[in-house]
Amino acid sequence: MPPHSSHRFHSILFLAAFCMSLASGMENYALIFYVRDLFGADKTAVGLISAGLDLFYFVGILAFLAWKRPHPRFILWLATWAMALCIVVYLAVPDWTVTFVFHCLFGLAMALFWPRMMGWLSWGIEGKDLGRTMGRFNFSWAFGGILAPWLGGLLVEADPRWPFYAAAAILVIAGLLMPLGSRLFPEFRLRQTEEKIESSEPIAAPTPLRYPARLGIAGAYFLMGCLLFIFPAYAKESLGFSESLTGSFLLVRLAVATVGFGIWGRWTRWHFRFSPLAVAMVLVIGLTLLFLRGTQPWHFFVLFALVGLVFSFLYSYALFHGVSGSRNRERSMTIHEAVLNVGLFLGTAGGGWVSQTWSMATAFLMVAAVVVILLGVQVLLYRLRIL
Repeated sequence: MPPHSSHRFHSILFLAAFCMSLASGMENYALIFYVRDLFGADKTAVGLISAGLDLFYFVGILAFLAWKRPHPRFILWLATWAMALCIVVYLAVPDWTVTFVFHCLFGLAMALFWPRMMGWLSWGIEGKDLGRTMGRFNFSWAFGGILAPWLGGLLVEADPRWPFYAAAAILVIAGLLMPLGSRLFPEFRLRQTEEKIESSEPIAAPTPLRYPARLGIAGAYFLMGCLLFIFPAYAKESLGFSESLTGSFLLVRLAVATVGFGIWGRWTRWHFRFSPLAVAMVLVIGLTLLFLRGTQPWHFFVLFALVGLVFSFLYSYALFHGVSGSRNRERSMTIHEAVLNVGLFLGTAGGGWVSQTWSMATAFLMVAAVVVILLGVQVLLYRLRIL
């Protein structure tokens, strides 16, 4: 029996990941302009509401870690429909406090989805099989993310509420994929304890590279916090770019990242090597500093494309080394999600405050300084080989 012959149901999970990424990306992107136009929110307020989602997501993934009794398919269904309900509520009650609270609850519900999805996908596989599966998963959610800012920008220009209606409908569809998977694939209903490892690779022990890898993804998401939630308002107010143009920058970033995920899922020479991680961190520092020089749209298209490629590597590196050899996949995926969301939260909140207090250029300098510090810690951890 070839590897993955009993994992045909992964196709349903890849489709659900695409839907979740598309819906949550549209909601997050459109919310920046929704709260600014409806409530007059400044960059600090936008940073706070975005950071609130990240904080509730972080708290949720830790709080829900011990909730293992229901099968993952029920948890994923609950997560998607709870998120759709949150959108419906704050659209029905256009109040700043209600929007803030239910956007945070949107993040709390999302905490039920990604760690369970990632842990479920990695059940019973190791080595190159694990790398290929995670590569396909990364491609799926990234492809959804490609469309999210572009569609969100187009819809918000037509009507600020349309992206939210679309996001809620897509989340409902994502939830309906769970009973569909149960009907199509008997193995969809199996639990982790019923799985057998069918990898073509030997079972490995956890690698010490998981610690530097997690610092790498934290640094990448620190930059993402500024680019996703602070830069769009700066681009409109200071550079005069439209919402759809800024959405196109983010579209290019994710398009290149999606290609990158496909490459890193097939190419394995970076597995268990530290030097590619160090090079990627140096590239993050250099690209962040180049944002200081950007003034024309083509500058940002190039920069966002390069950021997407480096980001895809750091994410793939952290995901692979974080779960490789782990006996508790959901716990490993929870740690992965927690680390990247600490980076995203600090980048969003810190970037919003620094850009509002000083300037966007100062925010980029702050990001570069943080990544330099993280690189130093990574080198120290690698030399010490801390297990």
